[in-house]
Amino acid sequence: MTRTTPLLFVLLIAVAIWLSWRHLQNAKALLQDWAGANGLRILHAKSSTFWLSVPLSMWFTTSKYQMVYRISAYDETTHRIRNGLVRLGTPIWGFMNPDAVEVFWDDAS
Repeated sequence: MTRTTPLLFVLLIAVAIWLSWRHLQNAKALLQDWAGANGLRILHAKSSTFWLSVPLSMWFTTSKYQMVYRISAYDETTHRIRNGLVRLGTPIWGFMNPDAVEVFWDDAS
């Protein structure tokens, strides 16, 4: 074991932490952009980190790279508050692009 091995290990850990943080920031920005484009104002958004808070139907269709948020949003066109789940990111690598947003409203209307 050389002297550079611990340094490389620490660098690898730092890069992994930075990439995770960046993925989270991209997801938050995508959520805000999606809401603005659809006439919604996000009142509350919580990341579903525990799979128990996600419905069983989403367990098998959501990859580990996608982000799922439980949201409460004010709909400016109908003037009411809507609640639901928003899945962000592509299924394969979780890339945060505008086409990778799926919404599952609780009221299903």
